[in-house]
Amino acid sequence: MASRKIEDLVPEVQEKAKTVVEKCRSAGVDLLIYCTLRGLDEQAILYRQSRTRSEIISKMDKLRQRGYGFLADIIDSVGPQSGPHVTNAAPGESWHNYAEAWDAVPLINGKAMWSYDENKQLWQVYGNAVAEAGLDWAGNWTGFVEHPHAQLRKGGNPLTLHEPDEIKEILISNGLL
Repeated sequence: MASRKIEDLVPEVQEKAKTVVEKCRSAGVDLLIYCTLRGLDEQAILYRQSRTRSEIISKMDKLRQRGYGFLADIIDSVGPQSGPHVTNAAPGESWHNYAEAWDAVPLINGKAMWSYDENKQLWQVYGNAVAEAGLDWAGNWTGFVEHPHAQLRKGGNPLTLHEPDEIKEILISNGLL
């Protein structure tokens, strides 16, 4: 199950998350961080739940061809899933899997304000705080925009930045593999 604890993020990101929460609070915006570290099994479940068997097999084949068979095995191990589309990221392809990202939503009187269009000012306070903390806000991305998402590094897919052995080492050292 995914964590919502700031303490589950890597130390640098923990500090930046606390800074973002405080900057938002100073601007009059309460913020709920609802997802920090997401385990590889959970990532696989979320990835699978909106995809056909042929799409899943194709993804597993591509991961194996690139040397990420250990991630393909996780996709296979969680079995069939059903549900709405939640993510484009398979296991290892999300910075949540490395404790370097979180998802948050602005609150009004304790109620989540999910709609960006109806609450642009609140979301912009959050996005500005993320940027001021030196993080990448997915609300500024082109293509797949994800307003709740903030991450330490630029780039949507960790597998494009590291070789398979490096990814495996990072995941093992973080206790995720």
